[in-house]
Amino acid sequence: MITDVCLSISDTSVSASGICAEAKRNGWGKTALTISAPECEDALYCVRIRAETSKELQNAVRSAPRGAFVIADAKDNSFNRFAITQKGVSFLAGLDKLPKGGFDHITAKLAAEKNVGLVIELSAIIDYRTRRNALSSYADCLKLQRKYKFPLAIASGAKTLSGIRNLYETEALCALFGMTHAEVYQALNAVDAVLHPKKSVEVVS
Repeated sequence: MITDVCLSISDTSVSASGICAEAKRNGWGKTALTISAPECEDALYCVRIRAETSKELQNAVRSAPRGAFVIADAKDNSFNRFAITQKGVSFLAGLDKLPKGGFDHITAKLAAEKNVGLVIELSAIIDYRTRRNALSSYADCLKLQRKYKFPLAIASGAKTLSGIRNLYETEALCALFGMTHAEVYQALNAVDAVLHPKKSVEVVS
């Protein structure tokens, strides 16, 4: 199902159901929130971890609330490889801040093997302060994704309800770094693909 990995809404006056309703109006089927929202059937519960060290990340993953999926902010290559191998980490985000060479071919191959995705944050493209780095980093990650087939997901990164982008705007923003229509819609469904991977069927003769 089309899911917005909505990471950043911090307005406490807005309810989870209000966020989900606005996302629904913009074409999103489900919305991943950093707050538990059992009253909202269209909400997924996620935790975003901004760790400085591998040990800090490991401890944070272990203490993540039950039922939440984990998104870790990317750093350098060694940190990212460690994060990808941690059971419970589903996505890496913060790609607009990746250092040069922070996600290379070896890391990309590992992400594909572990079915760990990368998150494209639309807010980083919209913000003029992060736009250049975001577009460059996302284009590099897209090239690696085309080769190694690890999951890519899309987040509005909205800080307010008005920051939630509709699907037309999403496709237009992703086209700026080269994503095709088919790639955008595959990414829109990536959360399901990561959280509920299809099991291969073993044929026994």
